[in-house]
Amino acid sequence: MAGEKKSADRKLWYGKPMASGFLVYSGIEGNFNEIFDSLRQGIDPVAALVKRTSLPDLRELMLKYAKYRVKREFTQDQYIRKFYSLVPEIDKSLNLILEKVMNFGLFTERNYNSDDPCRYLESLKGLDLPDDIERIVESISSSASSLCSMRKDLTAFLNQRIVKIMPNTSAVAGAELAAELLYHAGSLQNLAMMPASSIQVLGAEKALFRHLVSGSPPPKHGVLFHYKGISSLKPRMRGKIARMLSGKIAIAARADLAGTRIDTESMVAALRMAMGKK
Repeated sequence: MAGEKKSADRKLWYGKPMASGFLVYSGIEGNFNEIFDSLRQGIDPVAALVKRTSLPDLRELMLKYAKYRVKREFTQDQYIRKFYSLVPEIDKSLNLILEKVMNFGLFTERNYNSDDPCRYLESLKGLDLPDDIERIVESISSSASSLCSMRKDLTAFLNQRIVKIMPNTSAVAGAELAAELLYHAGSLQNLAMMPASSIQVLGAEKALFRHLVSGSPPPKHGVLFHYKGISSLKPRMRGKIARMLSGKIAIAARADLAGTRIDTESMVAALRMAMGKK
């Protein structure tokens, strides 16, 4: 901006006493975001210094500015990470409820046979039980069903949103794996800056640490094990495919960060061919 100068050349503005009042920036209550942004960058704001008979409440303005910065800098990928972190917690809660409830099979007349946990917990409604027992069993079933519904909604939201934020990575790795990679990387920028070798072992940090400390075999993959079809490969092939997949994810993530689209179909075709699929 014309007329800007470095903050080192600027005199103290806040609360500077003048003959008839105090020296403050003009319109600071309405334009504090722009003024504080300029000050953080070390340049004088465009707003002129004016005399006032009273000082603005700097504490209140700084609190508002902090909220403004948090909202502005909390990017879409961070919302995805926060929501994704709820999914394993919901799974833990459902598994804990299932673990306790499945032992009630003797009086609930329902035995758990490796069925879908949500389907099993839903089936506990409407059983012919004594009134007090039926009521509490239905309450447990309803609460568990609510958790299942929340998980379903979260998963659908994540799959829909991750495709918009990371279209290339989602096309290569799948929406669910893309969200998992984003969660472990910390941000899209972090993921894009990672070399393929780091992406390959994302989620296997403990195994990598053991390898570095005790010399145990290095991990061949981390969350990339969840890539469709990789678990059915022979162990010696998994590392090869994980290396190939991580390289393509690295390229896709950088394209996502740059906001461009690349030819992901050829990447997926090459992966399928390497895995022996048509």
